[in-house]
Amino acid sequence: MQTAQRRRFLLQSAALTVAGASFPASWAAGKIKPGERAALIVVDVQNCFVPGGTLPVAKGDEVVPVINRIAAAFENVVVTQDWHTQGHASFASAHAGKKPFETTKLSYGQQVLWPDHCVQGTDDAAL
Repeated sequence: MQTAQRRRFLLQSAALTVAGASFPASWAAGKIKPGERAALIVVDVQNCFVPGGTLPVAKGDEVVPVINRIAAAFENVVVTQDWHTQGHASFASAHAGKKPFETTKLSYGQQVLWPDHCVQGTDDAAL
């Protein structure tokens, strides 16, 4: 999935989750217990992507209480973390004259250039 499409998908998924549409309401109420082989997979819920972060998603912080509420029903919770080294090739700051959200061609193809975000070891990258 291309980066811009991935971001659009994640934004739409976050909006659906915040709205309560991405999982049955009965799970949140604790009426259904996911089986022992079920897993809740939490993707990139980090300081960077909430209001005040370096690459914020509007109302991104509203997903946190939903995750916390439904996580209690799962035996398995997997949390992913987006992080980059300083000067990462996907950052606009690594390309003279480029601004965030412009594109550039890298060895693997077109790359959307992001603001510096989720830099390893910073609070911005924290879960």
